[in-house]
Amino acid sequence: MAAIAFWVSLVSVSLNAGFVAIGAAVIARRGGWAYLRGRFGSREQAIYQSPYYNHRHSQFDRLPMSPSDIMFLGDSITDEGEWSDWFPAATIRNRGISGDTIGGVLRRLPNLLKGAPKAVFLMIGINDLINVRRSPEQVLACYEQILSLVKQQTPQTQVYVQSVLPIAAPFPSALNQTILQLNQGIAALATSFGYRYLDLHGAFVVNGQLDPACTTDGLHLNGEGYARWASHLRLLIDPTLSLAETFLAKTSGDD
Repeated sequence: MAAIAFWVSLVSVSLNAGFVAIGAAVIARRGGWAYLRGRFGSREQAIYQSPYYNHRHSQFDRLPMSPSDIMFLGDSITDEGEWSDWFPAATIRNRGISGDTIGGVLRRLPNLLKGAPKAVFLMIGINDLINVRRSPEQVLACYEQILSLVKQQTPQTQVYVQSVLPIAAPFPSALNQTILQLNQGIAALATSFGYRYLDLHGAFVVNGQLDPACTTDGLHLNGEGYARWASHLRLLIDPTLSLAETFLAKTSGDD
């Protein structure tokens, strides 16, 4: 019996070694560790390797930025906004990339700041919570690096740090509490760097979730959503509107 057990064990070990050798050969033929990283890498790396992300990122590396420009920076929620149409009098550069994370923004920010834009409207973090599963503390650590980098590289740039928006079904409603926690930290960081925090969350929340009038999928915005967002930014992007509105109000009152 001992001899039989020995031979069974030997055969088992040999078969396992054979499978390992075959697997190693397949991996080597497909690119070795690079193949493994691509096949089993993090969700965040998969985002950065997508054709859309790379195509858009490579354009941004070539497109100029000037000190008179206003940059919108973020993920798909920024990417999908027709900002130049909402604010035709301003020179706006949309630098949002669908699927982006706060790590991606931090990675591409130094090149974006080379033109020293006049202002940056930043919104990022929802993909970190949903897809990458970062904690609010981890997201905030990256936020601090981003704000520090802007302060060091282009101290004249005004940063408007926008809150992360609420979400709705089919996304888990419990995540809205995490978003609130993250926004509290974002507000504190913005203040500590001398930047302005814009609480858009309050303008979009209904019963603790994203207003259904502003979305069709619980995450991204429709026309109503972007109109609401633009209305909150209008006086910041074109302060002359406040003078015009005041004048109109006075002249209407004189009639």
